[in-house]
Amino acid sequence: MAKRGMREGLLWPKLREYWHPVAFAEDADGGPLAVTLLDERVAVCRIGGQVRAFRDLCVHRGTPISLGWVEGESVVCAYHGWSYNAEGKCTRIPSIPPEHPIPKKACLETYRVREKYGLVWVLLGEERTPIPDYPVFEDPDFEELYRKKLVQKCSAARATENFIDQGHFPWVHEGILGSRENARVPDAEIERDGEDLRFWLDTYADTLHPVPHRRNYRLTRPFTIYQWKEEADGKTEVYLNVSTPNTAGECTRFMIIARNYQSDRPEGAKREQLTDTVMAQDLVIIENQR
Repeated sequence: MAKRGMREGLLWPKLREYWHPVAFAEDADGGPLAVTLLDERVAVCRIGGQVRAFRDLCVHRGTPISLGWVEGESVVCAYHGWSYNAEGKCTRIPSIPPEHPIPKKACLETYRVREKYGLVWVLLGEERTPIPDYPVFEDPDFEELYRKKLVQKCSAARATENFIDQGHFPWVHEGILGSRENARVPDAEIERDGEDLRFWLDTYADTLHPVPHRRNYRLTRPFTIYQWKEEADGKTEVYLNVSTPNTAGECTRFMIIARNYQSDRPEGAKREQLTDTVMAQDLVIIENQR
């Protein structure tokens, strides 16, 4: 049990040991893009075709490097034009002669960064565990239906808890994910597997899934949820839901949905609208909870 007065921010040192998504891959193309991870400003950009992550701070006068731009194989500071290569080493200072040596300490602080599932993942500290493996999101048999991010004024833990809370579906999402006429939560089977917590339950039909189905969850520490909804005939819809802790009171939720079938069920703009509605309904609750 957490001690009285415990705050998520006290976990920051340990959370630095995990990979967190900070952007969709395409967002880094026009970088440098400023993001906040665990109260730390990070700039991500693509240099030479590879995504890079730097502390968002030019070492010269403390200007955010995200105010600058990518030029060839370098990122350029907007204040005095200092250029840094993909490794963060300063390669040009316009205000001094070319033959003048550049100080060895003139380097941007770099972070480990990877692209996976169309997301940019950043690691601030030493790696405790790799990015969770979800091969289905790289499976050509699964068509992507939805991909969005949403900044939420709540902790990442609160947002994660909300996604797996079965009891609120009939009340917050009535007519989409449940009905108040049948609000009982089905029994769930739960098991622990290393960094993962897994559970599954057989649930009722709803607007998004008009036939009964099994809802499976895999929660990977700290804030990653992989959910797949299986029907008896093998039709499967998968969700990747990750809440990235920007600060103790703000997180960014990344959501990707894909499935291995086509039908006349809610698709395209209608499906996107329904999912957006569900997220907006949740937002009212989680941003006002204590």
